[in-house]
Amino acid sequence: MKKFFLLLVLLIALGFGAKFYFAKPELAPISVLSCADITQSCGNEVFTVQFAEAPQVMKPLHLNLHLNRAEAVKNIHVDFAMQDMEMGLNRYRLIQVNQSGDWKTEVTLPICMQGRSDWNMLLEIEAGNGIQRLQLPFSVMANRAN
Repeated sequence: MKKFFLLLVLLIALGFGAKFYFAKPELAPISVLSCADITQSCGNEVFTVQFAEAPQVMKPLHLNLHLNRAEAVKNIHVDFAMQDMEMGLNRYRLIQVNQSGDWKTEVTLPICMQGRSDWNMLLEIEAGNGIQRLQLPFSVMANRAN
């Protein structure tokens, strides 16, 4: 009986431990920003972002981000996805270029077999005060890839 009780306590403790270990952290809400032309500076009071060239599928794109205010940023990641369409994992880590707030990465967008060109860029800026998540919708011309 004593072994059964100890085993039961151990299983309950393991269950609670597993719950906290495997629990996903609560994600910050996503702010959606409109951007008329992603090759021009788009952003808000925190950052500006732009592609160095017009976005095309299956071609390397240079993404530049500038932080407008000085804060201790740990990481910046960008994800690319389509609304209601599974496009695989398209997540990139931006690299800090200098101490003036400039970050960059090179991305390649896959071809959508349905010919869609509506993309969402999700920026995650991780700083000391948490993670800020911002979404910028943009379009590419899928038929430009050669």
